[in-house]
Amino acid sequence: MKVLHVITALNYGGAEAMLAKLVGQHGAHSAHPDSIVLSLLPPGRVGQEMAANGICVETLGLTNLRRLPEAMARLTRIVRRYEPDLIQGWMYHGNIAAAWAARSGRRNLPMLWNIRHSLHDIRAEKRTSRLVIRLGALLSRRPKAIIYNAAASVRQHVANGYAPEGAIVIPNGFDPQCFRPDEADGHGRVRLRERFGIEPDPILVAVIARRHPMKDHATAIEAAGRARRMGHDVHLLLAGAGTDVLPTDLQGACEHWLPRNRLSLLGDRPDVAEWLPGCDIVALSSAWGESFPNILGEAMACGVSCIATDVGDSRIIMGEGGVCVPPGDPAAIANAIALLSGMGAQGRRRKGELGRARVIKEFSLAAVAARYAELYETVLRQPPTIANSAGMPRCVG
Repeated sequence: MKVLHVITALNYGGAEAMLAKLVGQHGAHSAHPDSIVLSLLPPGRVGQEMAANGICVETLGLTNLRRLPEAMARLTRIVRRYEPDLIQGWMYHGNIAAAWAARSGRRNLPMLWNIRHSLHDIRAEKRTSRLVIRLGALLSRRPKAIIYNAAASVRQHVANGYAPEGAIVIPNGFDPQCFRPDEADGHGRVRLRERFGIEPDPILVAVIARRHPMKDHATAIEAAGRARRMGHDVHLLLAGAGTDVLPTDLQGACEHWLPRNRLSLLGDRPDVAEWLPGCDIVALSSAWGESFPNILGEAMACGVSCIATDVGDSRIIMGEGGVCVPPGDPAAIANAIALLSGMGAQGRRRKGELGRARVIKEFSLAAVAARYAELYETVLRQPPTIANSAGMPRCVG
């Protein structure tokens, strides 16, 4: 079986990371599909890493709309050159391109979509994104199935006009051998602090998310400051694209709430798995837009206690492995930081063990990759009836 994956871009992000893990897992097993990955935009670091690992990566080089006719012609040529058995779209723009690709080959190809975003309020999206989302709703009966990574995302998209038929939930997957807990002697915690020049005693709260309004870094900064004023020595670490240099408003918030020696700005990091187990707490302060945040699964796999706002499926994902709070409420996050801080290292470790056990049971990469492979085989055998009688999504496998 040969699958052409069509994705908007191949920079660091949740969808890109999941695609990279999926094709890597499939490539490691001969029974799983062969994969070609096509990026609409020039491939970034994730695309380069895929190519270095032997994955076939193509690009349309679509840097502006003037190049759209040329890009569509190239898309047609790529489809006819590789003659895939199935086309899998990823993200809104990639899904639209996948719909074009499915009809541009020498035969109509079965096509699936993959939506990795929640849609709490479409008015919060950029104008161009709103147009693409609405176009997707109009075309949403064309794919054989639409894969979502969160049940909340299904409900939100159906409410915005997406077809409920064929909706299916397959969660993100994580490799528990790649994301592992710190050694019992705490060396990982020590190495993290030495690596980034952080004092050994404070409770290290890490917010690992690109700088974007939906991630609501302002709330995380204020929450860390409030926890400090409650008597907890908190060190806030921000990692993710755009967090190395903060805009004026976030700089001002940091200066107001945190001493300079209690803040680390790391920017985009490809080495998160190396130091993530050394964190005391991982916090996700998103105001909207999350469906299944990868960082929660990664942190839980590392045995790190988590705090997340009740956005997307975060509450379901964490279970007893974390603390869920309302979005946009710095006092609630501060109270959660105080709660986990007050547990001490042993208490946080026990909570982290619950999170890791949940990842291994519910979200292991091998099981998730098998669900994709099974779905692809089902689609190729016959048109699947994926929605259940209540119209809600179910997991395959």
